[in-house]
Amino acid sequence: MQSRKLYEYLNPSTANMQIMESQDGKDLFMQGLFIQGDVKNQNGRVYPKDEISRAVESVRTRLGEGETVMGELDHPEELQINLDRVSHIITEMNVDGANGLGKLKIIDTPMGNIARALLKAGAKLGVSSRGSGNVNESGKVSDFDI
Repeated sequence: MQSRKLYEYLNPSTANMQIMESQDGKDLFMQGLFIQGDVKNQNGRVYPKDEISRAVESVRTRLGEGETVMGELDHPEELQINLDRVSHIITEMNVDGANGLGKLKIIDTPMGNIARALLKAGAKLGVSSRGSGNVNESGKVSDFDI
């Protein structure tokens, strides 16, 4: 089975995103549910708890090794990060039950400034994850890499 691109979107209410500002007001963070496990999502896929745990641990390892894990504004088609679209960096990821929770920092880039302006204006932003993996006939995901 050939690995395929997997994109998942969580709306703001499902993701329960919390917006936080640093004490000096310079940094803006979003924290909440990044990816759900053990439930059929809106794309008809189920990410088993062990797949979520493995993917989150991979991100945690990358962060622990000093890698900057970046994200983009909107929903790009490709898995490769485009530096001209970067809006945030992932600062934390953890597993809670079958779910992947995370925290991101909005950064001072053109796309980050758009995200910041939207959040400051009261817009509710969700999160999406991009990765690759295999999906069987029933929608169960395996070999997931975020």
